[in-house]
Amino acid sequence: MRNHEDQWLEEIYKSTLPRVARLVYQMGGNLEMAKDIFQDAVIIYLEKQKKQTLPANVSAAAYISGIARICCIRKMRQTERYASLENINADIAVPADYYAPPPAPKPLLDYVKAAGKRCLQLLQAFYYEQHSIQDIAADFNFKTLHSASVQKYKCLEKVREQIKASDYAETVS
Repeated sequence: MRNHEDQWLEEIYKSTLPRVARLVYQMGGNLEMAKDIFQDAVIIYLEKQKKQTLPANVSAAAYISGIARICCIRKMRQTERYASLENINADIAVPADYYAPPPAPKPLLDYVKAAGKRCLQLLQAFYYEQHSIQDIAADFNFKTLHSASVQKYKCLEKVREQIKASDYAETVS
């Protein structure tokens, strides 16, 4: 039983402490304050769990985060580092470079070229030159119409995967 509780606490620490630390930091606190507040919140949660007064449909992580938020607000008020909305200056503004224009998208032709010469030719013949699948099967020496259609699909999937990969890379960077 003890090992199960230790494992649960470890999982809560790993999943919820970063969220609480981010919340405390946004409210003007530091990591030490976040750890203190998180531990207070866990103790409150465990006490409520022992008394069986927890709400039914709330996860432990969400409940602890909510308790931590309330504890953080109270602590900030006590230390007077929490600024009320009335005291905030009107001249606080968003930095000029905050709304930087997004990078220019890569032309679709670059993705198609990256899929390979044969894919470029096949897709160009089908979409740009509007050849039928029968003509493409004959021109590209496919044995059946189905194999030509499958190859066209595979080429499109290569292009889609490259677009997804580049969108992911742009989002991460």
